[in-house]
Amino acid sequence: MTKKKREVLIQEDSRKVLRGDFAQLSDPVALLLFTDDSENKPFNVFVRKLVSELVEISDKVKPVFEDLGGAAAAKHGITRTPTLLLQPEKYRIRFIGAPAGEEARTLVLSLIMASTGKTILSDQAKARLADLKEPRNVKIFVSPTCPYCPQQAALAVAAAIERPGLVTAEIIEIFENKEIASRFNVSSVPQVFIDDHLVGLGLQLEEVFIEELLTAVPVTPRPAEYGKKIEKDLVIVGAGPAGLTAAIYAARSGLRTVVLEKANIGGQVAITPVVENYPGFSRIAGRSLMDMMAQQAISYSDIHEGEDVVDVVKTATLFEVSTTRTTYVTKAILLATGAESRKLGVPGEMQFQGRGVSYCAACDGYFFKDGKKVIVVGGGNTAATEALYLKNIGVDVTIVHRRDQLRAEKYLRQSLENNNIPIIFNSTVKEIRGEKLVTGVVIENTADRTTRPLPVDGVFFAIGYAPNNELARKLGVGLDAEGYVTVDAQHRTTVKGIYAAGDITGGEKQIVTAVGQAAVAATTIFEDIANPYWKEKT
Repeated sequence: MTKKKREVLIQEDSRKVLRGDFAQLSDPVALLLFTDDSENKPFNVFVRKLVSELVEISDKVKPVFEDLGGAAAAKHGITRTPTLLLQPEKYRIRFIGAPAGEEARTLVLSLIMASTGKTILSDQAKARLADLKEPRNVKIFVSPTCPYCPQQAALAVAAAIERPGLVTAEIIEIFENKEIASRFNVSSVPQVFIDDHLVGLGLQLEEVFIEELLTAVPVTPRPAEYGKKIEKDLVIVGAGPAGLTAAIYAARSGLRTVVLEKANIGGQVAITPVVENYPGFSRIAGRSLMDMMAQQAISYSDIHEGEDVVDVVKTATLFEVSTTRTTYVTKAILLATGAESRKLGVPGEMQFQGRGVSYCAACDGYFFKDGKKVIVVGGGNTAATEALYLKNIGVDVTIVHRRDQLRAEKYLRQSLENNNIPIIFNSTVKEIRGEKLVTGVVIENTADRTTRPLPVDGVFFAIGYAPNNELARKLGVGLDAEGYVTVDAQHRTTVKGIYAAGDITGGEKQIVTAVGQAAVAATTIFEDIANPYWKEKT
């Protein structure tokens, strides 16, 4: 008789990676897991299995399994399952909900930080955090599909490890804990609450998060207190496909290069569920594609995630780029800041952002996956892709489009039909309604101008993009009527020493286009630094 192969959560290739990661573990790490037979039983079973397999990979992981009704639960104030406490006798760190998908990354990093006592916080952040005098409770709402959540959650865990007597970090999965999410009016991730007050929607810079820990109120980025200035040949702003590609080409040409990214590496592509039109890959997750690009770029150039450009000053021959961490003196700047999802600007849109209004299906769709009703507003490739993703994870999704036919590619239109996704044509959203969360929208027929209410739990906008041109405006480069940076064939802007590539230049917003533009721009920058085109030839 053939022995049945044991089913595992962590496959062998992932185990090899984890063995390398866990080689960093120094002290044993206690994991206290609380489970029961409640409606969350499938998630409880998952976490028990996950923790058991982590023990197989490293004997430094020391799990203890407890029931919800026991003395340990009473001691630690545990009321929900699954709940996982990390080194509970030393730190105040708890995962409420299964650390699956993207959040498994958070758990692994948290184990390493707790074992070594070394966190991801910069020296500046640690020094600032030393000024904390009062206890702080940090709640980070996350989902397994959100690519931005692990970094935000890791910041909270790091703070709890750096200040174990003062900072409590709670990582809360919104789908498994709808009661908590509803109490805080949360339906998008990541969201940051400090002492039960909302301080941030979306991923925050390290500097901003630390300041909010100290003040318990929202803050805005500000320039760092500068010390020694760092000299570079090229500063690239933005770490999407264009920024990463330019870094590879520039560094290979011998330019001292740094890439500054205020959010996550990968830009819009990192939150694209599936990419099906990038050469070499018939089908690949956007996050996976960007991870591969990032790994290659990192081997050539410095890439600083979570560092925002606050100001740029032009000197006689150079630029001084001020960020939230330091100052760079550079010969050239490449703008690869991309574009962000366009807002519709209807009543209720801003009021319910993060409370049923979203611009990222991969981030927030998981909350609606048990058959909740949502609409995707738009008619292009992005709208079709978002709708298909939502349908695939169990959301009741309908597309609302202002024209009588979609602009999406034929393949995507056929996929929508095959998946029986309804489309309301010739209609626009005029208003978003709700109380604490979205409860419905008002739809207007573009032909006869009649309106009707439509009950929905969520609204996902996919109506195109607006350029991230704040820095471009500050630099005074030429912009077109829609706000995109104008460039010549070599990707020079109207300001000497400033270049641009990717979605910030408008046109076809495709990965392959951004990559091609970046290669041209980097080559141009190298040639211009060697032989400045603006100097008179003798």
